[in-house]
Amino acid sequence: MLNKIYNWLHKSTSKCDERNEYSAGYWQNQVRQAALLYCKNMNGRILEVGCGEGLFLAELAKANPGLECVGVDNNQERVSQSQARVKEAGLSNVNISYADAKGLKFNDSYFDAVACINVFFNLPSLKVVNSVLKEICRVSKSSGRIIFDVRNAGNPLLKIKYKLAPFYDPTVKNLPLNTYNLSQVKKMLQECRLKLIDFKFIGFPKNMFSPIIIFKAQK
Repeated sequence: MLNKIYNWLHKSTSKCDERNEYSAGYWQNQVRQAALLYCKNMNGRILEVGCGEGLFLAELAKANPGLECVGVDNNQERVSQSQARVKEAGLSNVNISYADAKGLKFNDSYFDAVACINVFFNLPSLKVVNSVLKEICRVSKSSGRIIFDVRNAGNPLLKIKYKLAPFYDPTVKNLPLNTYNLSQVKKMLQECRLKLIDFKFIGFPKNMFSPIIIFKAQK
């Protein structure tokens, strides 16, 4: 019963052209839209770590045809879906490939910006998040922008939601669904020697108890 209710809610709150996609969902789309605003009028080369089916990159590439967009994901099925989406849309400024976020096969200081959205809450621990962020820093240029989000530990309803999630959403049964607080993220940014430029609360309420926080940092 819970599964049927969740599937109905998930489908009805997802964007029409994203329904039935693994990365679809109201909150996921809200994060993507906030990240797109952070990427407005961007030039150069951008990497998305954990690009999934390419929902963010396709929208970004359409809005910024002069931007070189690169995406990586560690799930080959979603890489293939992303490549198909890009091809169908006729986007020549997007390249998608398989890669592990902890060992990106790019030179140091290669990208003008890196986005990693709707990913960190699916990683097993803060230690792994930290290692991925350090690898993101490595491939980012000096003064490059880094955009990422976390599910907020300050929101008490998220803990309940994530505890119940395996009972109504089979896609998350093997995922950790971790939350982090603002102080943990700020400490991580300091350890990575990143400057926090901006952060925004996503969802209700739009304050320290918001379910999601998105960050824009600079190397």
